[in-house]
Amino acid sequence: MYVSTAASSSSPPSPPPSSDVSLNIRFEYGLPLLDVPLPSRNEPCQFTMRPLSDNVGNLCEFLRQEDRGIDYVAVYGNNGTKLATSTSIEHLLQFGTFRLRLNDKYFTVNVPETAGTRFDSDKLRQLDDLRATVASLHAALCVDEYKLARERNLLQKLENAESLLKPLEIEKVRIEKECEEHTDRVMWAGFAACGVQTGLFARLTWWEYSWDIMEPVTYFATYSTVIATFGYYLYTKQNFDYPIARERVYTKQFYRRALKSGFDIEKYNNLVQEVDELRNQLKRLRDPLFQHLPVSYLSHLEQK
Repeated sequence: MYVSTAASSSSPPSPPPSSDVSLNIRFEYGLPLLDVPLPSRNEPCQFTMRPLSDNVGNLCEFLRQEDRGIDYVAVYGNNGTKLATSTSIEHLLQFGTFRLRLNDKYFTVNVPETAGTRFDSDKLRQLDDLRATVASLHAALCVDEYKLARERNLLQKLENAESLLKPLEIEKVRIEKECEEHTDRVMWAGFAACGVQTGLFARLTWWEYSWDIMEPVTYFATYSTVIATFGYYLYTKQNFDYPIARERVYTKQFYRRALKSGFDIEKYNNLVQEVDELRNQLKRLRDPLFQHLPVSYLSHLEQK
C-alpha cells in the first residue's frame, strides 16, 4: 500500500515527549521574564514579555532578531499542539506550562505560582489601567505647571519690555506733537503762498497793468508749477498728492528731531514688536482652546 509523505515533509514534526530542557519564568516589576539559551552562542538571554500587548509571534520574532542562527521557532501547548502566532502572551501564561522549540531543541517552560495563584490577568489589567490613569494625571499636572511657569515668565518679560518702552513712548509723543505743529505750519505756509500769488496777480491785472500783459506771466507761473510737481515725482518717486506730501514732511521732520534729541528709533521698534509678540503668546496661552494640549505641542506653537 502506497503512503504519501508530502504532508509530513511540508510541516515540522511534532515535539518529542522527552529530552526537554526546563526553563522557568519569573516576574519582576509586574512583567514576566524568560531566560532562553541561544543556540549560536550557547548563552542565556533574557526576554521581557508584555502580556497585554505581545503575542506568540512577537516572542518568536524577538528570538530570531537576537540570534540569526535560529531557523525555526515555535511554541506548543501541553498536548503537543502548535500555538498560533496570534495567541496572546496573557493567554499563554494561563497554561502554566508550555513548550518552546528552537531549531531542533525543545524547552519546557514553567510559569511559577505568584502569591499562591497562577498569573492573574485581571490584576495585570487593573495595574495597567492604574498606570494609564497615573500617566494621564501626570500629563495634565505637567501641562498646568508648564502653563503657569510659562505665563509667569511671559509676564516678567512683558513687564521688563514695557518698563523700557514707557520712557521711549513719552519721548515719541513729544516729538510727534512737535512734528505735527511743524507740518501744519508748512502746509499753511504753502496755502498762504498760493493766496499771496493769486492776490498779486489780481492786483497787477486790474490795477497796475492789463490782462494782455499779465496773461504770459500767469501762463509761465502755471507751467512752473507743473515743472515743480514733475521734479517732485523724480525726486520722491511718488505722485504729488497733498496727504502724501504732508506725510513726507512729517516723516522727515520726525527723523530729524529724533536724531537731534537722541531718540533710538530702531530700539523703539524692536521693543514694540517684542511687546506685541509677548501679548500674543499670553493670549494664545490663556485661550480655552489650548488648555488641554500637550506640552510638546504648546512649545511648538510658541516657537512659531
